[in-house]
Amino acid sequence: MEEITGMEGLNETLGLPCKSCGNQLKYDAELQKLKCDYCGSTEDISRSKDEVIEIDLKKVINQARLYSPEKNAQKVFDCQQCGAKFSVQASAVNVDCAFCGSKNVNEEAFEHNYIQPNGIAPFTVTFDQAHEKFKVWIKKGWFHPNKLKQIARADHIHGIYIPCWTYDANSYSTWKGQAGYYYYVTQTYTENGQTKTRQVRKVRWVPKSGDFHNSFDDILVSASGGLKQPYMKGLEPFKLHDAINFNSELLVGWESEVYNIEVDQGYQTAKIEMDMRNRTKASIALGGDTQRFLSVNSKYSDQTFKLLLLPVWMASYTFKGKEYSFTVNGQTGKVYGKKPISAMKIIILILIIAAIAFSIYYLDENNIIQLNK
Repeated sequence: MEEITGMEGLNETLGLPCKSCGNQLKYDAELQKLKCDYCGSTEDISRSKDEVIEIDLKKVINQARLYSPEKNAQKVFDCQQCGAKFSVQASAVNVDCAFCGSKNVNEEAFEHNYIQPNGIAPFTVTFDQAHEKFKVWIKKGWFHPNKLKQIARADHIHGIYIPCWTYDANSYSTWKGQAGYYYYVTQTYTENGQTKTRQVRKVRWVPKSGDFHNSFDDILVSASGGLKQPYMKGLEPFKLHDAINFNSELLVGWESEVYNIEVDQGYQTAKIEMDMRNRTKASIALGGDTQRFLSVNSKYSDQTFKLLLLPVWMASYTFKGKEYSFTVNGQTGKVYGKKPISAMKIIILILIIAAIAFSIYYLDENNIIQLNK
């Protein structure tokens, strides 16, 4: 993964001159302020949140509130390899993809209208902190090769704002199913001419039904074309309540992706999670020792959404010639990524489990023989 070229000129385009020396300011994650790298002067950023509000989903699907990157002297590039879309300086022509490192990107940026981001959660984890998090993370885990712990650094760590949808909704669900309750009966049988007894488990099935209301708040769905939903879920939780009004000044010196997943597509992903939560709630209500034929019918209302830009550090590392990616939550420092698995350690674990299982079986058989004597 390589940094997007041409981003360095974005601060000049936006025009953020330092009041002390006239050089350009950019957002500093450690200070959480705009900082001049030349003289060290800083300026506070606005912490207003009045625009970070829920928007009616159905209304926006019919008539989107539009945002033009061109208003901030940016355009959108579309990676032909991985499908990610991200904003860059309007004058940039040759761009490396921040997600797959590919140079096979459109030669010309295209203009497009997008839904205006409601808010942005500024970086609070610095570059150095993200690298330290990587060094700790890479050494964890018994199932990974021992040599993996010797990796000291990651390649091309860069911070990027990832677009994410958050959805709220209310639901009303009806459910029905059968709850099974275990009970035991004594069964008589003959073995080797001897009459013996044993306990046999049975199930008593009881039909049940019911209904309930449920409310959902900030179901997070990645709108990124490069950083898929499993990675964003792996980095949760984000401090969504720390998001402030979208401000393009915070993008100076940082990369940002334009959403690739449309708002209605994202809602379908959120609805799958809401359906799962409703099913879990229905299963708890059904109860029993076991269950069957559980069906849940949910109707949703009052669906709203926000579009937030969330901070993520992205990087890659190489092990035995193969590249692996990892990410760091730019607010909390939580790490999520991929690691190679040691086949030898897996085999050892399987052998240990098999040995334990055999020992338990052998001891049980000996106990049964002793009891029958």
